[in-house]
Amino acid sequence: MTYEMGYWNIRGLAAPLRMMSAYAGVPIKEQQYDLEAQEGGGWAAPTWFASAKPALQEKNAMINLPYVVDEASGLVITQSTACYTYLGRKFGLMGSTDEQTARVEQTLAQAFDLRNDLMKVVYPFTGVTPETYPAEAAKHLSKTANGHFSKFEGFLCDQYSAGAAPTAGDFHLWEMLDQHVMMAAALSLPSPLESFPKLAALHKALRELPQLQEYFEGPNYKLPCNNKMANFK
Repeated sequence: MTYEMGYWNIRGLAAPLRMMSAYAGVPIKEQQYDLEAQEGGGWAAPTWFASAKPALQEKNAMINLPYVVDEASGLVITQSTACYTYLGRKFGLMGSTDEQTARVEQTLAQAFDLRNDLMKVVYPFTGVTPETYPAEAAKHLSKTANGHFSKFEGFLCDQYSAGAAPTAGDFHLWEMLDQHVMMAAALSLPSPLESFPKLAALHKALRELPQLQEYFEGPNYKLPCNNKMANFK
């Protein structure tokens, strides 16, 4: 099995794919794209928009970041959840029963809902500025994120979301938990997982998996969580 993945040079939506690859022991070749500040304001990414994207668009009209290329078949997959579920099937991380697969899919969807709410705070597109960010982030942590965490806490059926071993949804969930823990620490706030023992246990257990230690000690885990214009990187 040989795969290529493309994404910005941040953790973002690629982190779950990187962790899935490491856990499964299947290397993925990566193309990382960089945002460049433009004179007069704004951002550009010529290596993606002018170079790589047009060629990939010929194979998949929906192409966006992240994408995965299955080099054996030539198939190009885009949209983050489609990438997670595609590699999840290839790596055996989508559960072994209908119930487990449904739990994986629900976890992925809820994690994406949580991420969407987080993005409203960390990026400036909804009017959050560096000055208003600390208060908005604190509100997100105490209210919005707590609502999502309560759902996950009630949903977990074992160590992970679909059983005793991690599946595709857990890697996206873990990334969201980790980013929220980091956000709180940067603001000198307590961990948002203090009131959620099951989530805290999941966060700890996955972080300690032997298969992931090379990832956690390597450069990709040390990348910024978000892109250059974000209030929280």
